[in-house]
Amino acid sequence: MFSINSNIKPCVEYIGNSRIPIVIIDDYIADIALVRDVIIAGAFFTQDKHTQYPGIRSAMSKADVVSYLKPLMQPLYSVFNLPRELTPSPRDNYYSLLTTQETDLSLIQTIPHFDTYQPNLIACIHYLSKYQHGGTAFYRHRSSGYEFINEGRLPEYQATVNTISHSGYCGEHHPDFECYKVIPYQENRLIIFPGQLLHSSLVIPESDINTNPMTGRLTANLFIKFN
Repeated sequence: MFSINSNIKPCVEYIGNSRIPIVIIDDYIADIALVRDVIIAGAFFTQDKHTQYPGIRSAMSKADVVSYLKPLMQPLYSVFNLPRELTPSPRDNYYSLLTTQETDLSLIQTIPHFDTYQPNLIACIHYLSKYQHGGTAFYRHRSSGYEFINEGRLPEYQATVNTISHSGYCGEHHPDFECYKVIPYQENRLIIFPGQLLHSSLVIPESDINTNPMTGRLTANLFIKFN
């Protein structure tokens, strides 16, 4: 297990027309260099065959998941207005590296995505690399105006998305989506947001498509479902 920086100052922003809260915490881990070295030494990266993530992943240990999430649990209820009777359940927690070349992407990997259409799933992304990489962006679907996808919006959205033709990683400029918020990649920055939000990694192919965890776009990706 590792220690969280006792002097963190979480920043809550309300983004987009929907004014949905997200949380940004810089310098989240007390000794990021040591923790990164331990993570890299113990990681076993394999191709992700279960999701649309364009790269390789290594499952996080239970101890690492507890270290990341335990300090966040109570504040999340307030920030995201979660009913207190719901119980948090961590799931799908991985260390991740972007490794897929642009020519090998599927359509769904070239556009913003949402992690779930169901409520009460919170996503966490922790930037681990000390090098400069592309950050994370949030988008508005131009034709519908949707910034998040729920069960009621899903059929209409999917019908529209199936007509999109795009190649390469999604950038800040996209004909079908408007980027309204960018969170730059910064070592030891943690971002937290509802999984229904449309978002995408901003991939810099020259630096981010890299199988080496020492120099690639290394992140910790965690999800918490409140049931």
